[in-house]
Amino acid sequence: IYIGVGAKNAVSFMIEGDDTEGLLDPLEFLYEAKAGKITKFGKNVVIIGGGNTAMDAARTAYRLVGKNGKVTVLYRRTIQQMPAEYQEIKDVLAEGIEIKELVNPVKINSENGKIISLTCRRMKLGEKDASGRARPVEIPDSDFEFETDTVIPAIGQQLAVDFADKKLLKTEESKYETKIANVFIGGDAKRNASTLIKAIGDGRKAAQEIINKAGIDFNTKTNSFADRKQHSVKELMLKKTKRIPGIPVKEIDLNDRKNFKLVTATMTSEEAVAEASRCLLCDEVCNVCTTLCPNLALQHYEVESIKFKLQKIENGKIVDDDIFEITQKEQIIHIADWCNMCANCETFCPSSGAPYKEKPHLYLNKTTFAAEKDGYYYDNKNQTLLAKESGFDFSLTEKDNFYLYQSDNLIAKLDKKTFEITDYTGAENEDYDLKKAAEMSIILKGAEKITGN
Repeated sequence: IYIGVGAKNAVSFMIEGDDTEGLLDPLEFLYEAKAGKITKFGKNVVIIGGGNTAMDAARTAYRLVGKNGKVTVLYRRTIQQMPAEYQEIKDVLAEGIEIKELVNPVKINSENGKIISLTCRRMKLGEKDASGRARPVEIPDSDFEFETDTVIPAIGQQLAVDFADKKLLKTEESKYETKIANVFIGGDAKRNASTLIKAIGDGRKAAQEIINKAGIDFNTKTNSFADRKQHSVKELMLKKTKRIPGIPVKEIDLNDRKNFKLVTATMTSEEAVAEASRCLLCDEVCNVCTTLCPNLALQHYEVESIKFKLQKIENGKIVDDDIFEITQKEQIIHIADWCNMCANCETFCPSSGAPYKEKPHLYLNKTTFAAEKDGYYYDNKNQTLLAKESGFDFSLTEKDNFYLYQSDNLIAKLDKKTFEITDYTGAENEDYDLKKAAEMSIILKGAEKITGN
């Protein structure tokens, strides 16, 4: 089962006077605006919040208030701390919508059942909270009145699930299976309010996770990728040395925004082809991080494509496990000893990654490795890769015809070509899987290259 119901329930705005006419649900407002159902609307609108939904509501309201209407965004932190996408905030400001920083509404004031103003309190930034942002702190005796006739609080969205315990729908980081076996989740249902492209990505990744868990030998490569021209690493690296400017984005004039015309113009066919030709084909080989690391701490290496069904040990018996597959021959390893954590690689990563954090950490100094909680060290004399992960120790030794894998209470001989278990000794009544061993076999190839073995 895959749950993708989204987070379409707006967080309730708990404030004195929240039963007054003119207080609108942000998502219902956007739905009704798109459907053309809004015939009457206020002239002095306040949006509360700093996320993408707040920005959408502000720009939509701006198009509904008429020529002499006004839209203002109130946010209890600063613009720099807004969770909305940069472009969303930029577009709001460009259209002349004011964002009032460090302001928090505390009361809705009404007259004859209708909103006439908000009582607001000024804020200042204090210590950092769990999100890593400075916590907004109220400034005593700083209340002021802000005239308005319509208030749209967009302060967050909640998972729209009433058919399961939400605590059981949590997942591990970068995983999609919930705490309920064989139930997966993605998109806003997993992330809370996020973006369309992330929801699409979750769907693809969750589908792959489901295929792998089911043990289905299914080719998930698209024909378009398999059939297109394949480039050498040299070709791709040369392509990255050329800077070709993009096609300028064409937008309608800022004075012509009090309507629902398309703001960004569609490209012509020729422009679209020219723009697409700028692609650096990072899905084949990226390697941007290896070219800009000042310490050469990120190194590229190649492995053979492999695919086999792993085995595991359950109740003293060898049984089939998940499929292990490496389709991308080009790999990157992080030499942790050489990295000064400048984050250049994160800044310039085309896929918004952080290679110095995410790539396997190989240590060249055994003493340094011994002091770390996670990482790898290659003993080239004995052709052994040592690993640490969350306090556990592992090793993989390469022999002529087999790998020797050791973890807590397990020693296993593994066929080098099929990764089948040919022999093992382990503690009774314990189950073992070999996913770590398979991963280590790939990292071992990188370690051999780096150490010149």
